[in-house]
Amino acid sequence: SVCEGCQRVILDRFLLRLNDSLWHEQCVQCASCKEPLQTTCFYRDKKLYCKLDYEKLFAVKCAGCLEAIAPSELVMRAQKSVYHLHCFCCCVCERRLQKGDEFVLKEGQLLCKGDY
Repeated sequence: SVCEGCQRVILDRFLLRLNDSLWHEQCVQCASCKEPLQTTCFYRDKKLYCKLDYEKLFAVKCAGCLEAIAPSELVMRAQKSVYHLHCFCCCVCERRLQKGDEFVLKEGQLLCKGDY
């Protein structure tokens, strides 16, 4: 058996199986911060990540505040941009835009109809 992490043969007494691939125990570490992964891990492109680094690297980010958006959160969308509900507001008057409001997305900035 070959370890997915280091590509060397696994001769250890114990090995780990993650997503149908085999790993040495010591190779189960975050690809970004190199911390050992002991309870949970996130897998993408044949690499393992801790939750913090996975969210930093791959989570959808709000176009307003640039923070990660949790998968369970409700969002507003404008073209390819995604916003937290509380971040979906006019950049001039700061009025929160609601579903059905007319707005313009100009150079990445949201503008309500009145301020446009």
